[in-house]
This record gives sequence, structure tokens and C-alpha cells, in this order.
Amino acid sequence: MNTKEDKIKFLVFSAAYPYRGGISDSTHSLCNELTKSGVNTEVWTFSLLYPSFLFPGKSQFSNEVHNQNFKIIRLINTINPFNWIKVSKMANKIMPDSIILRYWSPILALPYFFIGLFLNKKIKVIGLIDNWNNHEKVPFEKLIRNFYLNTCDIFVSMSDNVGGQLKRSTNKKVLSLFHPINLNLPKRKDKKTAKINLGLDDKTYISFVGLVRKYKGLETLIRSMKFISRNDIILIVAGEFYEPMDKYLNLIDDLNLNNKIIINNKFLDSKMIRDYICASDLIIQPYIKASQSGITPLCYFYDTPIVVSDIEGLKEVVLIDKSGAIFKKTAKNLSSVILESLEKKKNYNYKQNIKKSKVKYSWLSFIKELQKL
Repeated sequence: MNTKEDKIKFLVFSAAYPYRGGISDSTHSLCNELTKSGVNTEVWTFSLLYPSFLFPGKSQFSNEVHNQNFKIIRLINTINPFNWIKVSKMANKIMPDSIILRYWSPILALPYFFIGLFLNKKIKVIGLIDNWNNHEKVPFEKLIRNFYLNTCDIFVSMSDNVGGQLKRSTNKKVLSLFHPINLNLPKRKDKKTAKINLGLDDKTYISFVGLVRKYKGLETLIRSMKFISRNDIILIVAGEFYEPMDKYLNLIDDLNLNNKIIINNKFLDSKMIRDYICASDLIIQPYIKASQSGITPLCYFYDTPIVVSDIEGLKEVVLIDKSGAIFKKTAKNLSSVILESLEKKKNYNYKQNIKKSKVKYSWLSFIKELQKL
């Protein structure tokens, strides 16, 4: 039995080290900030998250070392019902004040539901939602998600967009917050140094950074380069392809753009992400669908303007902060917006607006709201 002093306030179920990606990174920032604020926090992550046949990438794991001041235990198996009961009993034994069930995929709904079934009812269950409507079709998703809705007492979203989706799905309380800027990011590099680190020439770079999936609209961005006549503007596509890369290579060949596009088909560690963002004058997010973006706070951290699609989940932050520009669907319109956003004065103003705005997106502000629940 825990004493009052060492009792866990928040027990967080989420992807965390050694799992790679934005969910893990932001979980580390959240829990480090909680612990730093004197809130006893522990993370239970997965012994098995995605079965290998369901995972489209090369590896689910990272070799990066994260600084942390909280405990991480690999415990939850998403496909083993006996494990779910065991996890419930272990949680009841330590009796945290609250359990945070971080949700971003329907694969988590059933494990979380069965874990919740056996939890002591005195434990408050908070649903922390990154993504509600899955970007790619999942059979019976709405039905599966209902299990998760029944498990949680209250919900916290990381954007107004996702908060609105949740409010249409449940009558329970939904607190709409924001995607904070992570704290454990590599220090900013000047543009010249970042280009040297990446072996790039001294040209003007615009970049697509992150996993390549169909819903992210990379095809539109590639087509937009055909309308950009300036030879000094180079598009970088940096991130692991989660769909066939040949489709994009063939498109680049067909449009005769091989000398205007650089591709790095690799999962990026935090230093490479830093270098690509710092080397770029713009980061482009041509997404077809979005909940919110984990790339936007990275751009804010490194003071790099963004161009985003005119869709819910992306445009709101840009409109409020004037941190970049919004394009309307077509490749031709995107090319015009890119060229306008590269104009010296406009690009400078976007950077200045980011510097003024990013203080709003701290993890400290986020956890102050979380602690009120």
C-alpha cells in the first residue's frame, strides 16, 4: 500500500520509450512536467502494441535515449485478455488517484475497456485523445470506440477539432486543450549549420516531414512543384513511407521533377527532424485529413513557418497565430501559397508571430488544466 507521500496521482497508459514516434515523445514531456511539478506519475506502456502484421513500418522501437524523472513499465499486451485482467489488478493494488488512458487507435479500445471493467471505481479514468476519427478506414470503428467511451469518466482532447468530434459521440464532459510543444527536443540550429548537417547545398528548401501515409496528401505537394519555376527551390520529403514509395517516384519521373525533389525514406530521430525543420524556409502539411498536428508544435519550437491544408485540425492554429499560410486543395493553389510564403517580409513576419505565440502551448499550461479534473 502506498503512503500519502508516494501515492501515484496519475498512472498513464500510453506508448512510451522504447516505442518510437510522437505519442511516445509527448508522453515523456507530459510526465516529466507532471513530476517536475511535484505530481507523482508513472507510465505503463506496452509489452506488445501492434502485432507485426498490422504495423506498416520497419520498426516500432527507437534507439534514442530519453531523459526522464518518472518510472516506465512495459506491461500491457493489446491482444491478450488475461493480461488485461492482470493489469487491472495491479492498478487496483497501487490505487492511483487517476488513470490516463491515452487513445489514438481503435486497437486500444478493447484492452482499455476490459482493464476498466475490473478497476476500483474510486479511481478516476481520464481519456486523453490524440485522434478520434481514424484517418484510414477501420471496420466497425464506431462500435469499437463505444467500448472506450464507456470506460472513461471524462475526456481531454489535444485540439478543438477532436474535442468537437468527441462531443458528438458522448454526453460526458470533454475538455478541449491543445497539442503542447515538447520539452525534450534538440536545440535549434541555424539554417547554415542544419544544411551542412544534412549535406545540402545552399538553396531554398521547403519540406514535408514525418511518416508518409495516403491521407497526408503528399501527391498534391509533389504536383505543386511543377508550377514552381524557380530552380533554387527544392522540396525535401523526409520520413518513412507507410505506403508504396514507387507510386511517388513514378509521379516525380512523369512530371520530370527529379532535380527538384529530395527523398529520404527513413524514420527520423529527433536530431534529423530538427535539422530538416531548421534547414527549411517552410514546412508543408498538405493533409487531406487531420485531427491535429504533431509537426506544428515542432515547427513552433524551431521558429519555422508552415503551410497547411484548409481543413479542420490544421488551419485553426495558423489562423489564430498567423504562423503561416493556408492553401485551398489544388496543387496550383499550393504552389502560389508556397511562393507567397517564401517572400522575405512575409516569411519573417510568420517567424515573429510564432515566437510571440508559442508560449501559449506549454506543457505546464496543459497540466494545470489536467490537474483541475
